[in-house]
Amino acid sequence: MEKNIILAVSEEDYVQALNKYKGHSFNEPFLREYENEVLIHSTTKENYEQIKKDGCLKSWNLQNSQNICKENEPIGALLGDPIELRDYILFGSGTTGEVVVNSKQKGQIQMDKNTEYTVGARLYFDMKKIAEDGLLVRDGGEIKVKSILPLEPYMLWAATWDSVGLNCEISTPKIFAQRADRYFKENIMKTYEYEHFY
Repeated sequence: MEKNIILAVSEEDYVQALNKYKGHSFNEPFLREYENEVLIHSTTKENYEQIKKDGCLKSWNLQNSQNICKENEPIGALLGDPIELRDYILFGSGTTGEVVVNSKQKGQIQMDKNTEYTVGARLYFDMKKIAEDGLLVRDGGEIKVKSILPLEPYMLWAATWDSVGLNCEISTPKIFAQRADRYFKENIMKTYEYEHFY
């Protein structure tokens, strides 16, 4: 999609940015030195069941066209996300994905990572392989994949409340994210040769 972007920067900063970006593209097939080799996509318990059934992640628009979505628009609409983001699967780190899941469950933006919610699934992906296979897209704010991403061979592990040692499926975004990330680092990551997992 073509965009008409207006920059308000000095000529010096503009030239510096152009030089820094030289040789790069939004979909280059490798990770940049500052990018994580593992990123996360968080989802609700119900959506995780659909993901397992489909064997892939799907963008909101693709799910909607297949009558899988139960809502009229994604929770990101309340944040002012651009409409074109609905064509993509988004990835992140920290508690960001859990905050999205919590907000979706509550039907409103819920930024407090210490409020209770029902844990869904935290899916860990090999971003290096996704990039090498030409699927990774960067837009300056998001790291994403267009339309569809098969679980095989990209998903490394799925964290659920029971797999990280919680007593029940009610937790907080902060606790679940921390437990899942710690388990991944201590038990899953050692089987791969990753260096950059925040």
